[in-house]
Amino acid sequence: MRLTRSVALAIAAAMALAVASVANAQTKYTFYHVLWGMTDANVQFHIRAGEAYMASHPEVEIKYVGPENYDPAEHAKFLDTVINANPDGIAMHISSVDAMLPSLRSAAEKGIPFVSVTSHPPSVEDNEKLDGLYLSWVGANEQIVGEVMARHVLRTVQPTRVAYLMSHLGHAGQEQRADGFFEAMPEGVVSDKVATGEEPQKAKDVIRAYVQSNPDLSIIFGSALTHKWTVDVLEELGREDVAILTSDEAPTSLECILAGKCHASFGQQFPIQAPFAYEMLYQYKETGMFPVRPIITGPAIIDETNVESIKTTVIGVLGEDTYYDLSPF
Repeated sequence: MRLTRSVALAIAAAMALAVASVANAQTKYTFYHVLWGMTDANVQFHIRAGEAYMASHPEVEIKYVGPENYDPAEHAKFLDTVINANPDGIAMHISSVDAMLPSLRSAAEKGIPFVSVTSHPPSVEDNEKLDGLYLSWVGANEQIVGEVMARHVLRTVQPTRVAYLMSHLGHAGQEQRADGFFEAMPEGVVSDKVATGEEPQKAKDVIRAYVQSNPDLSIIFGSALTHKWTVDVLEELGREDVAILTSDEAPTSLECILAGKCHASFGQQFPIQAPFAYEMLYQYKETGMFPVRPIITGPAIIDETNVESIKTTVIGVLGEDTYYDLSPF
């Protein structure tokens, strides 16, 4: 029997609905991961890890949302949007306690479990505000990150003045990293926090003005976002005596080290952070249980001694084309 076009379309539509119903039936839990900035290369580690997690847990769906670039207010707005979707769980970096506090309280009131992931505000005051609003956290302790990076660079550099560059003053993790870095410096070393913003030319102008005003500068520590701007400015000014510290396993950080322009970076071990967070949410939904202490995944120092092996791992996650597209070196 030959089917008419209308009958064939009706059958196809029915089959599509049946497939969708099966897929929906398999999804037991929907988790949202609110990322701090969708253009940041580091979020790809979380997304790729999520793809692997969903492949091994077909009953879990993970959705990724977040602002294009990090902004505390925008970051908090995305959390509000996610809460309105009534998910089974939320994973998110608590970048600004005060900005996110109302939303976190709203999630708790609705019974939505929350896991802090990537780094977490370690101060006693901030954690008192957050008490009871999240299950646990997984990621790097930013205070320790700063301390470890300071100890590493002090093996070969005797500083007189050091600077920490950040896009926005007030970012909880960045502030703690800077404080840990400064506190580990020898007595008498001058330390400065410098807000650069995220627009490349304006950031370079800020860095240039700071370097020119401080000829005794020895070390600049910043994120993966800022080190290319820093390299450009220091080379322009002939200040290649300043050691540059950067962050993360981002391709641009690794290539900066390989090019001999960055002294060192550190890894938060992004590839394992997100799966721990998703598993925490999953186990909580299944059993009501969760880790009572944080899962610390960093820092791990990256320098000329191990950068090649880290690069191989990162290419395995991102692929060669994406890896080299993400590096300006």
